[in-house]
Amino acid sequence: MDTSSHVIVMLVVGYLLGSIPFARLFTMRSGIDLFEVGTGNPGAANVFRKIDKRIGAAVFLADGLKGALPVFIANMMGAPQDLWIIAGAAAVIGHWYPIFNRFKGGAGLATGAGVVLGLMPLAGITGIVAGILMIAWVKSSAHGALTGLIVILLLAIPFGYQWPAMVASSMLAAVLFAKAVTRGWKPGRKD
Repeated sequence: MDTSSHVIVMLVVGYLLGSIPFARLFTMRSGIDLFEVGTGNPGAANVFRKIDKRIGAAVFLADGLKGALPVFIANMMGAPQDLWIIAGAAAVIGHWYPIFNRFKGGAGLATGAGVVLGLMPLAGITGIVAGILMIAWVKSSAHGALTGLIVILLLAIPFGYQWPAMVASSMLAAVLFAKAVTRGWKPGRKD
């Protein structure tokens, strides 16, 4: 398969996987509209805090998987590593603007974590654990995401990841942080 075919498949598959609204699917039986409770964000953190911790954890895992899976698919297709981020970025965009949820999505922190896990597994899992510990400590998903991404980037070189994964993860971190800020997150605010 040539590079342009890889890119098209990665964009479509990544976006469609990212568009699956797991938070909404997992909370349908509760009768609660995620857009009307808590942060109004249809994501794992809002489900965790406002509906059920177990369901919130399941949403986090499912949203992370939908970020990692397109990266793994791109790898299995034989796409060059520097193109894997296209699949992951498409999944994050799908989470932000899901076709299956009237283009109303979440911040993409769990999906972004899954992308980074797919690009840099060892640094990714360490960063995710650090982020979860920070969330447990300060009760802020944005602080946890930022902590996790900083740990991931600091570990990328010692763990021997190539520059495309490091650059892609850095860009993803910056975009996710900007998205969290534009969605109303303020330093010190518990979200």
